[in-house]
Amino acid sequence: MDSSGRFIRIDRQCRTNVPGVYAIGDVSGEPMLAHRASSQGEMVAEIIAGHVRDFDKVAIPAIVFTEPEIVSVGLLPDEAKNLGEEIIIGKFPLAANGRALTLEAEKTGGFIRVVARKSDNVILGIQAVGSHVAELHGEFILALEMGALLEDIAGTVHAHPTMAEAFHEGVLKTLGHAIHAS
Repeated sequence: MDSSGRFIRIDRQCRTNVPGVYAIGDVSGEPMLAHRASSQGEMVAEIIAGHVRDFDKVAIPAIVFTEPEIVSVGLLPDEAKNLGEEIIIGKFPLAANGRALTLEAEKTGGFIRVVARKSDNVILGIQAVGSHVAELHGEFILALEMGALLEDIAGTVHAHPTMAEAFHEGVLKTLGHAIHAS
């Protein structure tokens, strides 16, 4: 058990303190999400098959499937500050996104917020609220797992009109030059 006594303590390969015994998913602690458990299970199967693997995910998405949807990947602004990071934040309103308007997603008061380290512009976290924002989680995770800089995302072409374009605009906003929002 971990220090709280609630979870089984594991290492980066999901091994317990008992040789040959692994623990994945909810029994191994937070975040208690099905997609984390699935990823851990795949990794353990590969380890048992003889591959060398570590569970070293930078970002595991947390999604609330309500209306509006809520997505959080990586660090929230307060979490980053508590870790001693000096941050910059950009918040882009879905009301300024063409695709959000066609889906009436702007009616939720939705937004995309990007949190980045001020010294080097590394993206530390992304949060989104609004209709259909759960579909953006893959782009958010990819940015964090790859250690993307704001400039990396700013320099990519996002199709118009799409919801993904709102992430691009959120990054531009963080850099201080969003095209479609003040």
